Amino acid sequence: MFPKPYSLRLYVPSDLDKDLGVVLDKNQSHYVATVMRSAEGDIVALFNGRDGEWLGRLQEVHKNHCLVHITAQLRPQKEEPDIELLFAPVKRIQNGLIVQKATELGVASLQPVQTQRTNAERLREDKMALQVLEAAEQCERLNLPIVHGLIKLEQALAAMDPERCLIFCNERLTSRSAKEVLPDLPAVGKWAIVTGPEGGFTDEEIEMISARPNTHAISLGPRILRAETAIITSLSLLQAFHGDWT
Repeated sequence: MFPKPYSLRLYVPSDLDKDLGVVLDKNQSHYVATVMRSAEGDIVALFNGRDGEWLGRLQEVHKNHCLVHITAQLRPQKEEPDIELLFAPVKRIQNGLIVQKATELGVASLQPVQTQRTNAERLREDKMALQVLEAAEQCERLNLPIVHGLIKLEQALAAMDPERCLIFCNERLTSRSAKEVLPDLPAVGKWAIVTGPEGGFTDEEIEMISARPNTHAISLGPRILRAETAIITSLSLLQAFHGDWT
């Protein structure tokens, strides 16, 4: 594997183009100068979700202020798979794992949902946004997933585009595996996955999800998976059959 041409990678909201100057915010400047101990002349990579990924050279390095001079584009912007994840928040540590791994696995939108067995106090939207940012910087995504606030499950389903294909991972509804179901579905380009809380969905919720048009139930195998494991597994399967792994 070739070495990376940069020492660290950061998301910035600023426009990116050759010879532009980008001022890092206070938190990023502290990270660059104090934590990473970067120096003037070091090369960094920047992305903003619009203009691709660019190399830049640190011109000024201070703990409250860093200036980057953009030198060359590494990668042009490209579309990510349009995958929305509807998930019921679980324990705090597992919530962080869900957000991190969903970002790494290419989710475009994170929509936490309130179910009858959800503990809503376990979720902080600002912390989710920070976890998304850190995961995107690390996994070399070119954009950030959209982080939505917690809403009721029925509201999320009602707001969903009917053309979006919803994958419902529930072994109580079907014994058909992803290998049996997913290849037969059209490559619609719009996907969603819904997963439940630690105690699972109620019968009423299962019926509500199943009644939504363009919803397809799959089984994730003979073992009962924890919520975070089911999310990682289902996203991996969807990416393998209809995402950017194909």
